[in-house]
Amino acid sequence: MRTVAATPAIGLLAGAAFGLLVPNISLAVGSVVLLACVVMTYLAWRRCWALGLVLAVGAAFFVGGAMLSADAWRKAWRPSLRVAFEEIARAQRVGASAEGRRLPEDDEAFATVSGVLRADAAPVASGVSLSVDVDHIDGKGVGSRLLSGQQGNDSRPLFVRGGILVTVVGSLATSRVEEWRSGRRVRMPVELRRPSRYLDPGVPDGERTLARRGTTLVGTVKSGALVEVLAPGNWWDERVAATRSFARRTIAASVGRYSSRSAAIVAAIVIGDRVGLDQDVQRRLQEAGTYHVIAISGGNIAILAGLILGAFRFAGLFGRGTAVATIAALVAYACLVGGGASVDRATLMAVVYLASRAIDHRSPPLNALAVVAALLVATDPLVVADPAFLLTFGATFAILIVMPLVQSWHLPRRAVPVVTMFMMSVAAEAMLFPIGALVFSRVTFAGLALNFLAIPLMGVAQIAGMALVPVALVSTQLAAVIGWVAHLGADGLVRSADLVRFAPVLTYRVAPPAWSTVILYYSALCGWWTLWRRRATTTGTFESNGPRWARPVAAIVAAGATAWILVEPQSILAARGDGRLHVTFIDVGQGDAALVRFPRGSTLVVDAGGLSASSSFDIGDRVVGPTLRASGVRHVDYVALTHGDPDHIGGAASVIRDFRPREVWEGIPVPRSEPLTALRLQTQASGARWANVYSGNRVAIDEVEVRAWHPPPADWERQHVRNDDSMVIEVRWKDVSILLTGDVGREVENTLAGEIPPAPLRVLKVPHHGSLTSSSREFLQAIRPSVAVFSVGRSNHFGHPAPAVVQRYRDVGAEIFRTDQDGAVTLDTEGTTIDLQTFTGRHFGLSAAPAYHEDTKGTKP
Repeated sequence: MRTVAATPAIGLLAGAAFGLLVPNISLAVGSVVLLACVVMTYLAWRRCWALGLVLAVGAAFFVGGAMLSADAWRKAWRPSLRVAFEEIARAQRVGASAEGRRLPEDDEAFATVSGVLRADAAPVASGVSLSVDVDHIDGKGVGSRLLSGQQGNDSRPLFVRGGILVTVVGSLATSRVEEWRSGRRVRMPVELRRPSRYLDPGVPDGERTLARRGTTLVGTVKSGALVEVLAPGNWWDERVAATRSFARRTIAASVGRYSSRSAAIVAAIVIGDRVGLDQDVQRRLQEAGTYHVIAISGGNIAILAGLILGAFRFAGLFGRGTAVATIAALVAYACLVGGGASVDRATLMAVVYLASRAIDHRSPPLNALAVVAALLVATDPLVVADPAFLLTFGATFAILIVMPLVQSWHLPRRAVPVVTMFMMSVAAEAMLFPIGALVFSRVTFAGLALNFLAIPLMGVAQIAGMALVPVALVSTQLAAVIGWVAHLGADGLVRSADLVRFAPVLTYRVAPPAWSTVILYYSALCGWWTLWRRRATTTGTFESNGPRWARPVAAIVAAGATAWILVEPQSILAARGDGRLHVTFIDVGQGDAALVRFPRGSTLVVDAGGLSASSSFDIGDRVVGPTLRASGVRHVDYVALTHGDPDHIGGAASVIRDFRPREVWEGIPVPRSEPLTALRLQTQASGARWANVYSGNRVAIDEVEVRAWHPPPADWERQHVRNDDSMVIEVRWKDVSILLTGDVGREVENTLAGEIPPAPLRVLKVPHHGSLTSSSREFLQAIRPSVAVFSVGRSNHFGHPAPAVVQRYRDVGAEIFRTDQDGAVTLDTEGTTIDLQTFTGRHFGLSAAPAYHEDTKGTKP
């Protein structure tokens, strides 16, 4: 076996993944060791020494990988910074209570932190983002003795370890961006909190994702003036940061004169700076399957290595010195672009390959790939959970195993580049197809064709972009000419993505497939490829190549798994309905969003959450959309926008784009509201109907009555969005009433109290997130909710829900659910009983007859 590194590498990777998935690692590893011993004993008895040796090596590395990843995750999830933060938050909450103040229920603390910047400051929509490796925290001495055993003066800063992501707000922040460079030591007062996470089906846990990347907390600094630079970085860091800053300015000046969009793309390709990329460009490239070309990775490093080696060859220089010089240049470039996981992986691959050539080590490329993968996992076991790691090595592995086959074909010389690139694209797509569906809920086949354009255009943009930086030192006019070439490459790259507009069938969104389907796909694909290669490379008998039916069966199974992922049988069943009414109150943080699925499969989305207008986080694409797909929804029939506040309509654009509703409902129009106007134009452009819904309007959907109780038609033109103009919708089926109230206040509640008829079972989406301006006692006495659902965000600074409001609901006997604590709340009913299940495992059931009542609580990991 020539690929000897495969056995320890596979064992290490499998063990690292196992260590992350299994909570009781000691018992699990012990069971694996016992099983391995039994199997090896049996193999020894059968005298299968070679197989036994392979198994022993693989099992040893498996156990090592599992222990490494379990230990790495423990340190990443609970670093000393996180422990100190929790102690400080607890003490500050006690102090606030003693002073009569109320802090958010989730952990939040104010502290002064010191540490080293892990990357250059990045301007974002809400301010400037800083990534800091913290080593000291000062919470006024809180908890320092308990945590570190310090004696004496507790006011000294506590030594800790952990990473934070800080947003510096205020007008001064942007003017100081150049001061906050990677490697410099800073100190700042920060309002710290846990990272946001959305507890919904189909939505990744953002807090855990950040923890795997070394960030355990996030925070806000109120002004750039509060960030103090204590010390510069070392000589190398300062020179690299200065070069990176010069490159950024040069690209902006030389390429930006033709197009700011092209300048942002060139900066992303050349120095890995994606700050200037707008969301529309990124989405278009993702849909086209060519987003990988603007992320510095294997392709960029390969181009750079090729240029360097070509220059040495042109100069007539060969040998070990060339390989060593190329390695040094690649490492320096990796430092220049600020590192990063994808850059480190690509650079390490190139270094291993060039080093093996330098020492004249003739090893198969798959051996080098296995060594690189093992080194990365050994140094950072959590990398196995990084989608970029899977994509990089999956694509590289597929290309390496298909290239020998292509090279064995007798092709015309001119056809070799075209066929080679096409087969590489096919191999990569086949290998990564389930991963893309599982991680990104997206399937795209456009890349098979567009890579023929995207990769050369990326090469043009990268080579021209890298050339104009040193040229600018000599002549800005010549740099501008080269910048025009870079602009052509970047602009062509974006324009090539327009193919999906003319052929939208080439890309679409899917629900993440089940792990069993993914495993079945890869098992069948591996079996088919093995049998096909054996048949293609041997001339043995029928028996030596296996049964004749094995290869067709493997192909059919792989094709079936592919069709299962693409067709999504769950969505077909959901579209037909199951005879029950389902309502999911989606956890969108401080906002509102609900999905109503009717008995025969029709769907209604009421609001779509959203963050502030300055946030670049698309909650519709990242939270609401995945939740809908996890529920089996591929198309939405109706979207209702209760009113135009950002926390209600911020994610609507993505929902309308991806789920193509037939109708979008709005209450009182607000002509001067730019977000609502943009949504109306988007809806009409898609061919859907935009309708204004007022009190008294009603419609029967799958025999379920949907009625609007508010607002009445306006007698004057609204200049601004108003909470009291919120649409109030009731979904009523038999004995069950679900009342969705938007952000209405007491004045509207007083009107509704005498109009809405009683119901044996009523579920109320609490008005205005539980604000003191809503949920009056008179309204609750009239509505008599059986269940109250508060849609609120963790650590929100509005104080929602107000404790007095929560108590009012308890006083009328309502069962309380909160999305900040329970996550998504899903209601199922057949019209006479209600059954509520939360994402965290809490269950509550109630019948119109008082005999049935159940309330259980659990915790979902």
